[in-house]
Amino acid sequence: MVLNKSKYSSLCMAVLALVSGAQQLVVAQQNGGIDFNSGGTREALIIPPKRVSADQLSGKMVDSKQMAYELIYTREANAPRPGELAPDFELVTADGDRTVKLSDLIKTKPVVLVMSSWGCDVFRESLAGLQQLYSRYSDDAHFVMVYIREVHAKGGFASGLGRVPDAKNIEERKLHAQRCRKQLRLPFLYLVDEMTDPVATRWSAWPVRAFIVEKDNTVIYAGSQGPWGYRPYQGFLHGDGAPMKFDIEFNSQSIEELLEERFPKNVSEPRN
Repeated sequence: MVLNKSKYSSLCMAVLALVSGAQQLVVAQQNGGIDFNSGGTREALIIPPKRVSADQLSGKMVDSKQMAYELIYTREANAPRPGELAPDFELVTADGDRTVKLSDLIKTKPVVLVMSSWGCDVFRESLAGLQQLYSRYSDDAHFVMVYIREVHAKGGFASGLGRVPDAKNIEERKLHAQRCRKQLRLPFLYLVDEMTDPVATRWSAWPVRAFIVEKDNTVIYAGSQGPWGYRPYQGFLHGDGAPMKFDIEFNSQSIEELLEERFPKNVSEPRN
């Protein structure tokens, strides 16, 4: 391949930008974290490509805004993209009577995954729409809530929005999930992430995120990073809705729009 002078110059500039960004990230990590309160933005952050189910923040309560940003941005590479195979997981149900594997669920129907916790105000705001989606499409797909680490735990980041303290063990987390399900009346199957947060880490799910996995284990819907990219149904919007640069790899449409495409209903059928 022969590059003209203009293309060669552009390529050199791109490589220099990547090297510079990577060096800034290394320096930030060596200094104890990424300071997003001093002008840092996620557009400037070079996210490592390695996908993991555990990192230096797994298993820890989110206790500050800076920790929340660092957790979100450094895990974004983990999230499965549309068209990729879904990372399997096996989690205990909220009532603790059995464990459920994602790979077993998809044998019968596609799976709609919503991952969040009781303390997430954005998740709570979406409940009415999620209930309607369940009523409309529960014959076509499994609806699963994966209960992850508290978004706003009592004593943690923005604790005024929270409902409960961060769980100290799996029994406490299951109890929080049970109470959440009872109060919010969301008729999903509730599964509980382990205390080391493997699902939340691998799927880049914290604070709230949605996916749909087809029966062939392909991710057919990978929602953008929540809270800003969380789109459970048409018209739901958190913040100004402006997409971030790395959001282009994920679905900008809502779960509702994807389900309507996948399982078209009779136009005369009334909605709940």
